[in-house]
Amino acid sequence: MDKGYTWFALNNAGTDYVDLSRYLARSIKKHNKENKVCVITDQQVHHEEFDHVVVLKEDHSQQQEWKLNNEWQVFELTPFKHTIKLEADMLFTDNTDWWWHHLHQHNLMFSYDCRSYSDSVVTRTPYRNLFDRNGLPNVYSAMTYFRKSRQAQTFYNLCKHITMNWDQVRDKMLVNCHDKQATTDVVYALALKIMDPMQENKIDYEWFKFMHNKPGVNQLHDGFENDNYLYTMRVGDDIMVGSHRQSRVFHYHNKALTKEMYE
Repeated sequence: MDKGYTWFALNNAGTDYVDLSRYLARSIKKHNKENKVCVITDQQVHHEEFDHVVVLKEDHSQQQEWKLNNEWQVFELTPFKHTIKLEADMLFTDNTDWWWHHLHQHNLMFSYDCRSYSDSVVTRTPYRNLFDRNGLPNVYSAMTYFRKSRQAQTFYNLCKHITMNWDQVRDKMLVNCHDKQATTDVVYALALKIMDPMQENKIDYEWFKFMHNKPGVNQLHDGFENDNYLYTMRVGDDIMVGSHRQSRVFHYHNKALTKEMYE
């Protein structure tokens, strides 16, 4: 397989990530001709939306409610030579076939910063104080490109070692970090900082960013419920948030939103 989209779908007590994955796969296929998808999960699933299903042989997240300890395995498990790694709670809103022409030129590409509902670039959020304290690059693991290459393999090996030795990494390498488990954004950022401490090789494409539908990104006070206040809804084939049509990959965060919009 030459190129495609891959993500993890590990259900927990509160969220059916396999079901969310079906919405994501449909959105990719609706908008793109290059639309092969692979879902990595811990169970046998058979849905027509998935071109490939990879069942984990080693599940390092069995004891976790938020199952993140397998994310470093994506490099070995993806069936594609060129992979865009996503998260299950996303939707595509427009064609992205043209991305591949640019991505093919690189071994590894990250999504820096994110976008608000009004498509403003958001470089600082209340969720990233740990990044600020530790001088970590502001990357988002939810959208990452890699090709099967030594550079990408080195990166994901670092992610593995950070994840599997999290207690020591947290206590010895990070300032004022109290996270009990390794979160993928922090793992990616730390691995990237180790590989490129001064960000001399940073590539930051304006178009390779997603809309992150969180209150802090949308600059809402904690007292406002994000989707009610901005009235996230589907109008025909469009997703509208705060009267703005979403044209980027939409990371909706609220796991109930897809059923509200599509059922």
